[in-house]
Amino acid sequence: MHNLAKLIGKSALVVKSVRVDENADCQVMLVARKAGLAAWFLALLGIDSTFTLNIFRDRIESIEGTLSGRIKTVIPLTALDTYTSGFTKPVMYIVQGFIALILSFYFLSQSTGLGLAVLVIALVLFVLYYLRKCLILSFTTAGANGIFFLYKRSVVEGIDVNENFAERVSDLVKRNYIMQARA
Repeated sequence: MHNLAKLIGKSALVVKSVRVDENADCQVMLVARKAGLAAWFLALLGIDSTFTLNIFRDRIESIEGTLSGRIKTVIPLTALDTYTSGFTKPVMYIVQGFIALILSFYFLSQSTGLGLAVLVIALVLFVLYYLRKCLILSFTTAGANGIFFLYKRSVVEGIDVNENFAERVSDLVKRNYIMQARA
């Protein structure tokens, strides 16, 4: 699953809004859009594709809405076979950033132009690390049907998805699954 997340990480969805309320029937509502400036501009116009994940006490709903239609997938928690949640961090950006930072100090002592260029590269690598962290949520049934989501932080909307959020969602699904299994 982690390798799959790394493979499709560039096409991860960007979170537009998120609501978590453990006391409500719909405990988690996560609305996302495709990443990129063009997708953001379409969102401003109200004609973007939206991907909504709703986690209820007894089911999980995925809704994909586009200009050409809407598709809704419902997985009852009693039919849930596998649930995967996790968080990926592109650590290589940090490693490369530190190497570039060290090299920039060396080059700055030798030549200002090259040192500044390498320093900019180091800063870009640190920013990429920050922006490319992804939340993974996957739900499958015994029949191998399922839904898979990969989310990353939204700079424009200012919404972060982090390890704490992943853990909170995981705990809710686990608790609801156990309650449905006992019922």
